Amino acid sequence: MKPVVLLIAWILAAPAAFAQQQSQQPAQQARPVQSFEDLRAREAQSRIKSMTRAQQQGYLDAMADLDKLRGKLAEAWQGMGMSPEGARLVADAYDPDLAARSHHTTLRGKSDQEIAQLMQDALRQKKYLKANQLLIDYQRQKLALNEVSTPQTLGNSGL
Repeated sequence: MKPVVLLIAWILAAPAAFAQQQSQQPAQQARPVQSFEDLRAREAQSRIKSMTRAQQQGYLDAMADLDKLRGKLAEAWQGMGMSPEGARLVADAYDPDLAARSHHTTLRGKSDQEIAQLMQDALRQKKYLKANQLLIDYQRQKLALNEVSTPQTLGNSGL
């Protein structure tokens, strides 16, 4: 009967002992996130630490490709009359993973002016991901139309 009493006393005392132990530990002060870029850098470092070497290299290559893509987007925005700073701001908002999961506005049957208006609306509303995706989709549509209008030859295939 004595072990049962000890067990009950221990169960009743456990929450108080836990609370006392927690109060004795120094409180860690969380450093506020200074910027979105700091947060991004920390997330990237965390991901890299948890990857194998091959995965790390693939991740770093993808990040380099993303930088190139964003650079090309910034060039395209500048070509449309945007300032270099504004173009970089808009282009840096592009995230291909998020864009792939997001709704894409169809451009089928829309004139260049209608598409330009959609882009301007997205920029005005600071929906930079949407504006970037509209620009990419527009460029893809133009390339597809050029391929259709240009006759393709079979070359020297002998057919």
